[in-house]
Amino acid sequence: MGKVFVLGDKYTVSLFKLVGAEGNFIEDPYQLPDFITKLKKREDIDLILITKDIYEPIKEKLDSIIVDQKKPLITIIPSPFSESKPIDVRKMIMKALGFG
Repeated sequence: MGKVFVLGDKYTVSLFKLVGAEGNFIEDPYQLPDFITKLKKREDIDLILITKDIYEPIKEKLDSIIVDQKKPLITIIPSPFSESKPIDVRKMIMKALGFG
């Protein structure tokens, strides 16, 4: 089973680390493309979660990187500091398994 990797604020990354995920705190959203490029090369990662607050400032640049990404699956999650909509976990899991 592959790993989950979280890129985001200190609070969110720390919480995911408590349940066994790996992660990096990102201060500058413009660091994201470099992190994602490195993580895409790792065979052990199946899911990359990016918090919405660091995704939004460079949304256009990141969308071109993650648009057709199959593995690892890259998805945006709400952070405690962002406005959020409910996440369809079933849809996210099905997509990660290649059925969505």
